Amino acid sequence: MTPEQIERYKRHLLVKEIGGSGQKKLLNSHVMIVGAGALGGMAALSLAAAGVGRLTIYDDDRVDLSNLQRQIQFTADDVDDTKVGALFRRLSRLNHDVDVNPVQERWTPEAGFGDADLVLDGSDNFPTRFALNAATREANLALVSGAVAGWTGQTLVVNKPGDAYCPCYQCFVPSEPPQAGDCNDLGVLGAITQLIASQMSLAAIRLLLTPDADIFGRLMVFEGLSMQSRVVRLPQDPDCPICKS
Repeated sequence: MTPEQIERYKRHLLVKEIGGSGQKKLLNSHVMIVGAGALGGMAALSLAAAGVGRLTIYDDDRVDLSNLQRQIQFTADDVDDTKVGALFRRLSRLNHDVDVNPVQERWTPEAGFGDADLVLDGSDNFPTRFALNAATREANLALVSGAVAGWTGQTLVVNKPGDAYCPCYQCFVPSEPPQAGDCNDLGVLGAITQLIASQMSLAAIRLLLTPDADIFGRLMVFEGLSMQSRVVRLPQDPDCPICKS
C-alpha cells in the first residue's frame, strides 16, 4: 500500500482481523450493488470508505425530493439527476482508490455479474429480488439482501458459494406476499434504512475478508419501536423452487 493508503486505512490496519493483508483484500475486491437508493446507495458509501476497490451499481431511477428523508447520500442539488450519476460523483469525491461503475439501467439476469465477488440487493421489488437470488445461486455468488418498512428492517445473507445445502432467499420468501409494497406504500423511518445499509455493508466486508464466515442463512431483524434485534437461523426449504432445481 502507498503511504497515503496506510494513513487512510490505519484504523482498519489496527483491527487484528483486518490488518494489512485484509485491507489489500478489500482494495482488490469487486462488489455489485443493485439499487442506489436508501439501502444500496448508503451501503455503497460504507464500502467505498472502507476501500473496496471496485463497485458496480445498477439503478434506473432519478433523485426525487422525497428521497432525501432517508437517502442521505444525495443532497437537494441532486434532485432530478440520475441516482447512479449523483452517487458516482459522491463516491468519487469520497475515495479516489475506488473504481465506481455506475449503470443507468434496471438490473436483469442478462446483465450477469461480471467478475464481482459478491452481490448486495438493495432493490425494492420482489421480481428483482427473486431474479437476483436465482442468478447468484446459479453463479455461485453470495447474496446480501436488505429490506425495510416502517420501523422495521432486516438483513439476510444467503447462497454460500459451493454449499448446495445453504438456504437461498426463496427459502425465506417462497413467493411474493399478497400484502407486499414498497416505501411509497408503507412509509419508512430514515434511520432504519441507514442501520440496515450498515448491516449489509458490514456483512459484505465480513465475507470479502472471510468468504466462509458463519453468517449464511441468518435473518437479522431490527425493530425500531422497541429498539430490539433478533437473529433467526433459516433452514433450507426442501420445497424451494430454486434450491430444488
